[in-house]
Amino acid sequence: MHQPQETLELVKPAVAYGPAFIEMVDDHLSHGEHYNYSNVGLAREDFAAYVREMEEEAQGIGLPTGLPRQQTYWLLKDSTIIIGEIRFRPHLEQPYEKFNGHTGYNICPSYRGQGYGTRQLALLLREARQLALPGISMTIEDQNPASERIITKNGGRLLRVIDNPPSIRVVEVNGTWTVKDTIKPGIRCSLWWIDL
Repeated sequence: MHQPQETLELVKPAVAYGPAFIEMVDDHLSHGEHYNYSNVGLAREDFAAYVREMEEEAQGIGLPTGLPRQQTYWLLKDSTIIIGEIRFRPHLEQPYEKFNGHTGYNICPSYRGQGYGTRQLALLLREARQLALPGISMTIEDQNPASERIITKNGGRLLRVIDNPPSIRVVEVNGTWTVKDTIKPGIRCSLWWIDL
């Protein structure tokens, strides 16, 4: 009997995906992981408001000065299940490692080791090529062989390894959110590049 071929696509956050998004977050939590990539509390309380927040982040609305806008995409399997998330910051200036590179991603623990991270990044690279960027940067903190494989399978190469890399922290100062430069002490970060 013929098995139907699975479909994978990147979709932007939308209210219709609310239950699937919460299931993805819960998959991380049930495996003992944190999910600190976005405002999950708001997503659980008012998913429409959460989607608006993500749309504004993609447009740069309400972001502190110095924080690059980013578009979040969800990896949708068979039009129903969100199995990953990838965040894309197309207008990033050096040092790329300060902002964790142009893109960061995660795959649900239940779907890891099956090639979905590689396929998710490949789909994002299609989007990035439409912007005529020369390439995209990505960072990996400490040792993460799975992420290294995902990046190299998509044509990535290691640029350099940085100890105590620069970073940013968003803090509230006198009622205003502000971006402060900082470093990540005790962290080793590898900076990767994929030509487009």
